[in-house]
Amino acid sequence: MNYDQIDDAGFNDDLPDRDENLKDELGETIDKEDLSYNPDDNSYEYDVKSDDPDYDHPDPYHTAAKNGEDFNSTYDEANPYDVDGEFDEDRSLETDVDELGMHIDNGESVEIDPVDAALSHTPEDDRDDLDEEGYPKNDREPLR
Repeated sequence: MNYDQIDDAGFNDDLPDRDENLKDELGETIDKEDLSYNPDDNSYEYDVKSDDPDYDHPDPYHTAAKNGEDFNSTYDEANPYDVDGEFDEDRSLETDVDELGMHIDNGESVEIDPVDAALSHTPEDDRDDLDEEGYPKNDREPLR
């Protein structure tokens, strides 16, 4: 890069645009604003059009949902392999607890074992000026 072209502020508005360089030097086109419209699905195609017959997109996606149906999608991006989805309207906590990998108990799962309580005891547990999480209690009346 020719640093003589850059002014003191670190930029020069007269320098060529990166997109212009791609277009002029490499013959590339910048079509980020021009998605291909698919009239059959009334949707836009996201995938790149290629003239190369050997081009194979590694993870192809064809279009958005028809007529924009996914504007309020419940797709779980954190778990794309959950094909049933945690938002399946046909499943219920009241009727499908076992199928959902859950079980109902009467509080046994959250009871603390006496050995665990003894092992986790710290000097802060004996202080009256701290709450159960170890933060100072605010017992004062609020300022008015």
